[in-house]
Amino acid sequence: MAPAVTATTPDLVPEPVSKLPERPREDGSALNEHERSEIAFVDKYSAPDVYINAKNDTLWFPWIGPIELKPMRMENRTGTFVVGLRSKVAASLGKHRHRGTVTAITMSGEWGYKEYDWVARPGDWVCENPGVIHTLSVEDNTDIVFTITGSIEFLNDDDSLKFTLDIFSFAKMYYDHCKEKGVKPNDALWH
Repeated sequence: MAPAVTATTPDLVPEPVSKLPERPREDGSALNEHERSEIAFVDKYSAPDVYINAKNDTLWFPWIGPIELKPMRMENRTGTFVVGLRSKVAASLGKHRHRGTVTAITMSGEWGYKEYDWVARPGDWVCENPGVIHTLSVEDNTDIVFTITGSIEFLNDDDSLKFTLDIFSFAKMYYDHCKEKGVKPNDALWH
Protein backbone atom coordinates (compact mmCIF):
# COMPACT_ATOMS: atom_id res chain seq x y z
CA MET A 1 0.00 0.00 0.00
CA ALA A 2 1.38 3.42 -0.93
CA PRO A 3 1.97 5.90 1.88
CA ALA A 4 -0.67 8.57 2.30
CA VAL A 5 0.19 11.98 0.90
CA THR A 6 -0.38 14.83 3.28
CA ALA A 7 -0.39 18.59 2.84
CA THR A 8 3.01 18.71 4.55
CA THR A 9 4.70 16.68 1.82
CA PRO A 10 7.48 19.04 0.65
CA ASP A 11 6.93 18.27 -3.04
CA LEU A 12 3.29 19.40 -2.84
CA VAL A 13 3.78 22.61 -0.88
CA PRO A 14 5.54 25.34 -2.87
CA GLU A 15 8.17 27.38 -1.14
CA PRO A 16 7.12 30.91 -0.24
CA VAL A 17 7.71 33.24 -3.16
CA SER A 18 10.20 35.26 -1.10
CA LYS A 19 12.54 32.21 -0.86
CA LEU A 20 12.46 31.40 -4.57
CA PRO A 21 15.10 33.18 -6.61
CA GLU A 22 13.80 35.48 -9.30
CA ARG A 23 14.84 34.44 -12.77
CA PRO A 24 13.76 37.16 -15.17
CA ARG A 25 12.88 35.82 -18.60
CA GLU A 26 13.99 37.31 -21.85
CA ASP A 27 10.45 38.65 -22.28
CA GLY A 28 10.86 40.70 -19.08
CA SER A 29 8.58 38.55 -16.89
CA ALA A 30 9.60 38.41 -13.23
CA LEU A 31 7.81 35.09 -12.67
CA ASN A 32 9.93 32.33 -11.19
CA GLU A 33 10.02 28.77 -12.50
CA HIS A 34 7.33 27.54 -10.07
CA GLU A 35 4.96 30.37 -11.06
CA ARG A 36 5.57 29.74 -14.78
CA SER A 37 4.93 26.02 -14.24
CA GLU A 38 1.64 26.79 -12.47
CA ILE A 39 0.49 29.08 -15.30
CA ALA A 40 1.38 26.38 -17.85
CA PHE A 41 -0.70 23.87 -15.86
CA VAL A 42 -3.68 26.25 -15.74
CA ASP A 43 -3.34 26.94 -19.48
CA LYS A 44 -3.44 23.20 -20.19
CA TYR A 45 -6.40 22.23 -17.99
CA SER A 46 -8.64 25.26 -17.59
CA ALA A 47 -11.34 26.49 -19.90
CA PRO A 48 -10.44 29.56 -21.95
CA ASP A 49 -11.74 32.99 -21.02
CA VAL A 50 -14.85 33.99 -22.93
CA TYR A 51 -15.87 37.28 -24.51
CA ILE A 52 -19.42 37.68 -25.79
CA ASN A 53 -20.15 40.81 -27.80
CA ALA A 54 -23.70 41.76 -26.77
CA LYS A 55 -24.50 43.26 -30.18
CA ASN A 56 -22.98 40.62 -32.48
CA ASP A 57 -22.79 37.32 -30.59
CA THR A 58 -26.29 36.92 -29.17
CA LEU A 59 -29.76 38.38 -29.50
CA TRP A 60 -32.92 39.21 -27.58
CA PHE A 61 -35.89 36.89 -27.95
CA PRO A 62 -39.46 37.15 -26.62
CA TRP A 63 -40.25 35.19 -23.50
CA ILE A 64 -43.31 35.94 -21.35
CA GLY A 65 -45.54 38.87 -22.36
CA PRO A 66 -43.32 41.91 -23.04
CA ILE A 67 -40.31 40.33 -21.27
CA GLU A 68 -37.35 39.44 -23.50
CA LEU A 69 -34.26 37.34 -22.82
CA LYS A 70 -30.72 37.44 -24.17
CA PRO A 71 -28.49 34.43 -23.43
CA MET A 72 -24.90 35.35 -22.58
CA ARG A 73 -23.46 32.06 -21.29
CA MET A 74 -24.68 28.50 -20.77
CA GLU A 75 -22.61 26.18 -18.56
CA ASN A 76 -24.00 22.73 -19.30
CA ARG A 77 -21.86 21.00 -16.64
CA THR A 78 -23.19 23.09 -13.76
CA GLY A 79 -26.61 24.05 -15.08
CA THR A 80 -25.66 27.72 -14.72
CA PHE A 81 -26.66 30.27 -17.31
CA VAL A 82 -26.24 34.01 -17.64
CA VAL A 83 -29.11 35.84 -19.26
CA GLY A 84 -30.18 39.41 -19.83
CA LEU A 85 -33.84 40.11 -19.04
CA ARG A 86 -35.53 43.29 -20.21
CA SER A 87 -38.92 44.84 -20.65
CA LYS A 88 -39.86 48.16 -22.21
CA VAL A 89 -43.06 48.27 -20.16
CA ALA A 90 -44.00 47.28 -16.62
CA ALA A 91 -44.54 43.52 -16.41
CA SER A 92 -44.69 40.56 -14.04
CA LEU A 93 -42.98 37.24 -14.56
CA GLY A 94 -45.21 35.20 -12.31
CA LYS A 95 -44.73 33.30 -9.08
CA HIS A 96 -41.70 31.02 -9.15
CA ARG A 97 -39.09 29.18 -7.06
CA HIS A 98 -35.41 28.73 -7.88
CA ARG A 99 -33.74 25.41 -7.09
CA GLY A 100 -30.28 27.00 -7.11
CA THR A 101 -28.70 30.35 -6.36
CA VAL A 102 -29.51 33.34 -8.55
CA THR A 103 -27.64 36.64 -8.65
CA ALA A 104 -28.68 39.77 -10.51
CA ILE A 105 -27.25 43.15 -11.39
CA THR A 106 -29.61 45.92 -12.42
CA MET A 107 -28.47 47.67 -15.60
CA SER A 108 -31.41 50.08 -15.96
CA GLY A 109 -34.92 50.63 -14.65
CA GLU A 110 -36.39 49.28 -11.43
CA TRP A 111 -37.54 45.84 -10.37
CA GLY A 112 -38.27 43.73 -7.35
CA TYR A 113 -40.49 41.01 -5.96
CA LYS A 114 -44.06 41.56 -4.86
CA GLU A 115 -43.26 39.72 -1.61
CA TYR A 116 -40.38 42.07 -0.60
CA ASP A 117 -40.20 45.75 0.28
CA TRP A 118 -36.96 46.60 -1.59
CA VAL A 119 -36.61 47.94 -5.15
CA ALA A 120 -33.47 47.25 -7.20
CA ARG A 121 -32.18 50.19 -9.26
CA PRO A 122 -29.22 50.62 -11.66
CA GLY A 123 -26.04 49.25 -10.13
CA ASP A 124 -27.86 47.28 -7.41
CA TRP A 125 -26.91 43.63 -6.90
CA VAL A 126 -29.30 40.94 -5.63
CA CYS A 127 -28.69 37.39 -4.44
CA GLU A 128 -31.62 34.98 -4.36
CA ASN A 129 -31.29 31.80 -2.35
CA PRO A 130 -32.69 28.42 -3.43
CA GLY A 131 -36.20 27.46 -2.39
CA VAL A 132 -37.73 30.90 -1.92
CA ILE A 133 -41.04 31.61 -3.67
CA HIS A 134 -41.51 35.09 -5.11
CA THR A 135 -43.08 37.04 -7.99
CA LEU A 136 -40.84 39.19 -10.21
CA SER A 137 -42.14 42.62 -11.14
CA VAL A 138 -40.31 45.02 -13.47
CA GLU A 139 -41.02 48.68 -14.23
CA ASP A 140 -40.77 50.41 -17.64
CA ASN A 141 -37.40 50.18 -19.43
CA THR A 142 -35.81 47.68 -17.07
CA ASP A 143 -32.72 45.67 -18.02
CA ILE A 144 -31.23 43.08 -15.62
CA VAL A 145 -28.44 40.50 -15.96
CA PHE A 146 -29.16 37.27 -14.06
CA THR A 147 -26.80 34.39 -13.32
CA ILE A 148 -29.04 31.39 -12.64
CA THR A 149 -27.98 27.96 -11.38
CA GLY A 150 -30.45 25.11 -11.50
CA SER A 151 -34.08 25.04 -12.46
CA ILE A 152 -36.90 27.54 -12.05
CA GLU A 153 -40.28 26.18 -11.01
CA PHE A 154 -43.23 28.32 -12.05
CA LEU A 155 -46.17 28.01 -9.72
CA ASN A 156 -49.94 28.41 -9.81
CA ASP A 157 -51.69 30.76 -7.38
CA ASP A 158 -52.07 27.88 -4.89
CA ASP A 159 -48.27 27.20 -5.11
CA SER A 160 -48.76 23.94 -7.05
CA LEU A 161 -46.27 23.34 -9.85
CA LYS A 162 -47.23 24.80 -13.24
CA PHE A 163 -44.01 24.02 -15.18
CA THR A 164 -40.22 23.89 -14.75
CA LEU A 165 -37.50 25.49 -16.87
CA ASP A 166 -33.75 24.92 -16.77
CA ILE A 167 -30.66 25.75 -18.84
CA PHE A 168 -31.77 23.46 -21.67
CA SER A 169 -35.29 24.91 -21.73
CA PHE A 170 -33.90 28.45 -22.11
CA ALA A 171 -31.32 27.32 -24.67
CA LYS A 172 -34.03 25.58 -26.72
CA MET A 173 -36.11 28.80 -26.75
CA TYR A 174 -33.04 30.68 -28.03
CA TYR A 175 -32.30 28.08 -30.73
CA ASP A 176 -35.95 27.95 -31.81
CA HIS A 177 -36.07 31.76 -32.07
CA CYS A 178 -32.87 31.80 -34.13
CA LYS A 179 -34.30 29.14 -36.47
CA GLU A 180 -37.54 31.10 -36.83
CA LYS A 181 -35.60 34.27 -37.72
CA GLY A 182 -33.15 32.48 -40.05
CA VAL A 183 -30.21 33.36 -37.80
CA LYS A 184 -27.41 30.94 -36.94
CA PRO A 185 -27.36 30.36 -33.15
CA ASN A 186 -24.06 31.06 -31.43
CA ASP A 187 -22.75 27.72 -30.17
CA ALA A 188 -19.91 29.61 -28.42
CA LEU A 189 -22.42 30.59 -25.72
CA TRP A 190 -22.08 27.01 -24.43
CA HIS A 191 -19.29 25.68 -22.28
